Amino acid sequence: MDAAEHKRTPPLVAIVGRPNVGKSTLFNRLVGERTSVVYDVPGVTRDRVYAQAQIDDHVIRLVDTGGFDLDDSGPLAKQIREQTQLAIEEADFVVLVLDGQEGPHPADLEAIELLRRHSKAMQAVVNKIDVEGHEEKVWPFYELGLEHFLTISCEHNRGLGDLVDVIFAHVSAPSAQAMQEAEHLARDVSEDDLEEGETSRILWKGGPIHVAVVGRPNVGKSSLINKLLGEERLVAADLPGTTRDAVDTPLTFEGQDYVFIDTAGMRRKRLVQGALEHFATMRSVRSLERADVVLLVVDASVPIAQQEARLAGLITDRGKGVLVILNKWDLVNQEEQDPVEDLKRCIPFATFCTHQRVSAKTGRHVLKILPHIVEIQKERHRRVATGELNRFCNYLAEHHPPPMRHGKRSRLYYVSQPMIGPPTFVFSVSKPQHIPENYRRYLMNSFRERYGFGGTPIWLKFRDHKKK
Repeated sequence: MDAAEHKRTPPLVAIVGRPNVGKSTLFNRLVGERTSVVYDVPGVTRDRVYAQAQIDDHVIRLVDTGGFDLDDSGPLAKQIREQTQLAIEEADFVVLVLDGQEGPHPADLEAIELLRRHSKAMQAVVNKIDVEGHEEKVWPFYELGLEHFLTISCEHNRGLGDLVDVIFAHVSAPSAQAMQEAEHLARDVSEDDLEEGETSRILWKGGPIHVAVVGRPNVGKSSLINKLLGEERLVAADLPGTTRDAVDTPLTFEGQDYVFIDTAGMRRKRLVQGALEHFATMRSVRSLERADVVLLVVDASVPIAQQEARLAGLITDRGKGVLVILNKWDLVNQEEQDPVEDLKRCIPFATFCTHQRVSAKTGRHVLKILPHIVEIQKERHRRVATGELNRFCNYLAEHHPPPMRHGKRSRLYYVSQPMIGPPTFVFSVSKPQHIPENYRRYLMNSFRERYGFGGTPIWLKFRDHKKK
């Protein structure tokens, strides 16, 4: 397999249509998991939602979109239509989903005319044809001026094989094996120990950095990503809870690839209203699992809330790098409040994480975020030489040994770093249960002072020296 095939990008297939015709259900069927929020309410999908799907040993990218709704004059309707147009422009192939139960609609014709203006390869599918006896419901759609329709039922997984055949007939999709080998090459790191005399080394060899953007509702997460991208890629409005899905948005800046994961704003459980917002909140928590670095976006113009501290705990528990974004800095009256001190008082990890003051509205200092992300990603992959690590720990134990408990003191025998991302250190000690939390913090702070690890959690594990 040649090098060019390793670098091939899977083609992008856009799924478009009116609200509530089954676009997200089709998207989830093809992806094979519940990536889009599916709920029987028109307009649930507002942003473009991206996912990669492996079908018949080939890989494609899919984008789910909000719907064409001519009757909707709400504040988000125009932006949702613009999102769909952007998805069509960047797609290699478009699937237009029509509602077989309701029949043709003027918005269907608007979508077809838009596709014709862009000269996009497309396939129209009539959804909700659950049994063969309902095939006659496709005939009224021929008045829309198209020559061929496929009948499918996303709910019952009917007719999707024919749709996949049409997609692969129009796009060139790389094999799953080629994609896996390319990913392995990008992530492969040496397991050899460091060279003699080398204190520590960054073992990250580059590649895309996945960045989750989290925070309370209406702190400016989508506006921040839009400013970074230089386009209105995500729906942003002055309405709490505008984002419901987690949205993957790629960005390349100065040769570095990023994938931003915009998430629904997280609230305390008692403030989560209805099943739909509950689904979106769970999606936001799960999006942390896919991230390398997390941007915790805070509204600097108001006091730090307990919710930020809870989010901070979720981030560190998952070992993700973190950068605190103090957004809306243009609204801060520094004579009356000090958001940085407020941050350090309310969020325990603020002593080691980097913070950046920005204004997503004006764009001030927004581009400074990207170099911080790269630096944090590097620190997550810093490995300390084993010999150096044990010499330093012996020094710490000699000058500040663990405290006595019941007349006895734990002893540090040996320490190793078996993992990076996050940096993880395993101590072989006597009586590990006697190591108190304040001594663990002392070791962490000492490691940071000597080796760095800025913006990344450090995990310490203590094992009984007598047990294998």
